Amino acid sequence: GAAVDLTLLADLRLTEPQRFFLTCVSGEAGAGRGSDAWGSPLLLEKDDRIVRTPRPWQPLHLTRNGSRQVTLRGFSQPSDLVGVFSCVGGAGARRTRVLYVHNSPGAHLLPDKVTHTVNKGDTAVLSAWVRKEKQTDVIWKSNGSYFYTLDWHEAQEGRFLLQLPNVQPSSSGIYSATYLEASPLGSAFFRLIVRGCEAGHWGQDCTKECPGCLHGGVCHDQDGECVCPPGFTGTRCEQACREGRFGQSCQEQCPGTSGCRGLTFCLPDPYGCSCGSGWRGSQCQEACAPGHFGADCHLQCQCQNGGTCDRFSGCVCPSGWHGVHCEKSDRIPQILDMVSELEFNLETTPRINCAAAGNPFPVRGSVELRKPDGTVLLSTKAIVEPDRTTAEFEVPRLALGDSGLWECRVSTSGGQDSRRFRVNVKVPPVPLTAPRLLAKQSRQLVVSPLVSFSGDGPIASVRLHYRPQDSTMAWSTIVVDPSENVTLMNLRPKTGYSVRVQLSRPGEGGEGAWGPPTLMTTDCPEPLLQPWLEGWHVEGPDRLRVSWSLPSVPGPLVGDGFLLRLWDGARGQERRENVSSPQARTTLLTGLTPGTHYQLDVRLYHCTLLGPASPAARVLLPPSGPPAPRHLHAQALSDSEIQLVWQRPEAPAGPISKYIVEVQVAEGSGDPLWMDVDRPEETSTVVRGLNASTRYLFRVRASVQGPGDWSDMVEESTLSNGLQSEGPVQEVQAAEEGLDQQLVLAVVGSVSATCLTILAALLTLACIRRSCLHRRRTFTYQSGSGEETILQFSSGTLTLTRRPKPQPEPLNYPVLEWEDITFEDLIGEGNFGQVIRAMIKKDGLKMNAAIKMLKEYASENDHRDFAGELEVLCKLGHHPNIINLLGACENRGYLYIAIEYAPYGNLLDFLRKSRVLETDPAFAREHGTASTLSSRQLLRFASDAANGMQYLSEKQFIHRDLAARNVLVGENLASKIADFGLSRGEEVYVKKTMGRLPVRWMAIESLNYSVYTTKSDVWSFGVLLWEIVSLGGTPYCGMTCAELYEKLPQGYRMEQPRNCDDEVYELMRQCWRDRPYERPPFAQIALQLGRMLEARKAYVNMSLFENFTYAGIDATAEEA
Repeated sequence: GAAVDLTLLADLRLTEPQRFFLTCVSGEAGAGRGSDAWGSPLLLEKDDRIVRTPRPWQPLHLTRNGSRQVTLRGFSQPSDLVGVFSCVGGAGARRTRVLYVHNSPGAHLLPDKVTHTVNKGDTAVLSAWVRKEKQTDVIWKSNGSYFYTLDWHEAQEGRFLLQLPNVQPSSSGIYSATYLEASPLGSAFFRLIVRGCEAGHWGQDCTKECPGCLHGGVCHDQDGECVCPPGFTGTRCEQACREGRFGQSCQEQCPGTSGCRGLTFCLPDPYGCSCGSGWRGSQCQEACAPGHFGADCHLQCQCQNGGTCDRFSGCVCPSGWHGVHCEKSDRIPQILDMVSELEFNLETTPRINCAAAGNPFPVRGSVELRKPDGTVLLSTKAIVEPDRTTAEFEVPRLALGDSGLWECRVSTSGGQDSRRFRVNVKVPPVPLTAPRLLAKQSRQLVVSPLVSFSGDGPIASVRLHYRPQDSTMAWSTIVVDPSENVTLMNLRPKTGYSVRVQLSRPGEGGEGAWGPPTLMTTDCPEPLLQPWLEGWHVEGPDRLRVSWSLPSVPGPLVGDGFLLRLWDGARGQERRENVSSPQARTTLLTGLTPGTHYQLDVRLYHCTLLGPASPAARVLLPPSGPPAPRHLHAQALSDSEIQLVWQRPEAPAGPISKYIVEVQVAEGSGDPLWMDVDRPEETSTVVRGLNASTRYLFRVRASVQGPGDWSDMVEESTLSNGLQSEGPVQEVQAAEEGLDQQLVLAVVGSVSATCLTILAALLTLACIRRSCLHRRRTFTYQSGSGEETILQFSSGTLTLTRRPKPQPEPLNYPVLEWEDITFEDLIGEGNFGQVIRAMIKKDGLKMNAAIKMLKEYASENDHRDFAGELEVLCKLGHHPNIINLLGACENRGYLYIAIEYAPYGNLLDFLRKSRVLETDPAFAREHGTASTLSSRQLLRFASDAANGMQYLSEKQFIHRDLAARNVLVGENLASKIADFGLSRGEEVYVKKTMGRLPVRWMAIESLNYSVYTTKSDVWSFGVLLWEIVSLGGTPYCGMTCAELYEKLPQGYRMEQPRNCDDEVYELMRQCWRDRPYERPPFAQIALQLGRMLEARKAYVNMSLFENFTYAGIDATAEEA
């Protein structure tokens, strides 16, 4: 509907705040009567949501003058005037808010123009002129949030400019320019209004053309009507009001004897605010210059034929002339607003209107319509208005021969005028073929309804009929978008359905005839159970044993067997393995390619239908391994321990990384157990935790780049309860003819080292437990708002009590019992904390975990960050690409946090260990590679990290310390975001405390202003991407932090690595853009990296090209 007739007036003629007032006037019928059809009363108030200023000394007074006017007075000081005021009127969907922005005349910066109305896609330029100069930077804000910073040297002729290219409706709002650390009262405030369509268009899809608003009127982007400036009215704002009047019908009168001088008029969007017609200037008290008129005096008269320029209404035409510039004669009739082209559907009877004006005034009989064949149609009705006569013609049923040029002609005693327009007669579309079946399930059919058709497009809608074959029941109908396929749901399994389609084009009578029907049959019931991959292990260089399970459900199993899918992404090859028995739960895959990464899933099938796939697993089939270890011997040491001794394989292809021992009960039916010997120089181990008087089978294999062949199986039994061997090493040595005295010494040394290791571990654990006894039960930390926070523990709850707030904020976390944690060895430690690998028991299952704990003398800030990390982990929830919380435990007043254990450590060390040219040059040159990691795996690290950061950003968390050292490598080499000790659940975080900063990973705004947002995390991700491509190089290696502070604002960025594709480097550069809002969001980064993975292209070149060198590493620089 039409825009609400609502005007907000600000009287700027009064210099004293006590005399300043705002008035809201409604021209709507019934305005302000409360519960009647027009809705709630008028509201006029100061809006402090964006521009916050000191509260007035005394409340503002709101007075009502009748039902259509409300006035706000009582301003006691200049600061009361600064900010945003709003007037609200209208009812329901027509409820409208009009805004007025007031700037302090004594501010440091003032806007050249307060209100800016632009179109979608335009470039908006906000200009603030300097009234009082300060030699500090200027901060631009949008809707109260940080947006951009300008150096004070960037002022141009005393003005600071902010250019906003390609603006969108979301760019609308209140903008401000403020000197750094200055009061908001000294800011320049702007209002930016962005129409929802490009210039000259309106409508939901912006395809309709605006009517051409005159005298500075603005086309409404939703209903296409002109919002006229104060002092003008009419459908196109073509009529001027008398001086001093305003409103949609010129029904309102400016108060006082000075007319509209000194008044600012604010109208509904997209118009905004301006002076009244005939006035200009920041105070609206300057009259228009000669030759100019209208609101803000932006219009030029350019009068013709003796017309004179009036600054309020424009050209005043002499007798016999009219028009905006007096260019039209009153004597000659004229066709008005005739469209150039019309479109109708075949065999419809449309109505065509033709409007005309002139002197004398046209009447019904003076307007006629001519068809292309010369047939003259007379109007059936005429609507006479003050400025025109509109004749209405009822057209007989249209045929194809009616397409062509039609003519509207008006004739009076003053002359005649005619206007030609084209009429296109379109044929409704009719399907030539039946709809196509795309897919079928037991209760669904997926149909492509839009096939070849006769007639004219475009297709506006598709109506689809369907019912069971040979049924007399009514057709079921569904109407869909022509660009979409149709899914027919809730059907009967194994049933034939008759399906047909009707197409429609735009306009009345656009429905075509029904197309030919077709028969579609639903499938047998689809399997609904989702298998779960229980595990897999390599049984040979090209063989993989896979096991899976199904959830238990009542009733018979719906399924004929299982389908396993192996996807080799590097080669773009897929292999499918059919297991034809629905009772099978394991299979052996043979003929695989050694050294290949596969993506594996399994699903149940029935008939031709596949059930849901199991969660995909990433499986690495190792390269062909070394030969089997030689001369394996086993010797029982006690009722629970057996010692194994062997010799190294002959001629292994590379350095051995570890040995793998397989243990199995001789008469048992269970799966074998595997254990790793991670020290390749040792050729013996002790297997503990065995059952007494039990016979076991053992075998060993070595691993280089992957596991090799198994040794021969050996058998040994544990001793009876309480017995212990007296010299196992000597007996083992005697049994082997080829072992000499050196082997005996090696075994003795190995056993001694093992015993010492166990003793040291027990002593360490004892110290840890003893130190826990002296720790406090309650400790405090300072929250982000500066309040003191008490941390208390109770069953599964961490309570954060912030003083002086009366109510605590409980934080629930999954509870681990102290008895269910078995500490193993130290993973790492920092200045205030330790991370210990442990085995925990959760929900009845044992699993590896990393336990984080504070050192005994940690500071209160350390306790704050540690508890904050638990809070972040709880709020984040679960995601495959972040380190997830397993639980927490409180013991003797101290907090222990259990998180996922990442077996491969942090990504930085993992990348640096892959530099095979440094660790094994012979292997690197033989295989022509600089890394043990493939290009696809490196890109996968980046993609996983982007997915994890997208999840963090969607949860409104800022990481603040994103770097390769804070990304961990988990199972199946999946990268996971970790170390949330500095994370903040805020859209913008400003650091106010001192501390060591990760300068080489920080964005420009973080370095200069200590401002952290998700966009500063995007900058850090660009550095992380550089670290991945460079295999763990140090960013800006060779540069000091001081040089970074100087060069980054000047545009310096890290160079493109030689092994990096242009597309990957361009993504880095996008992350390092100066302006935060120009950096891509994490959702876009994750999508772009995902597409790179699918492209099967080597975006990171790991081949040994000529003069290949690794990026430099400077450990001392990374600490800064």
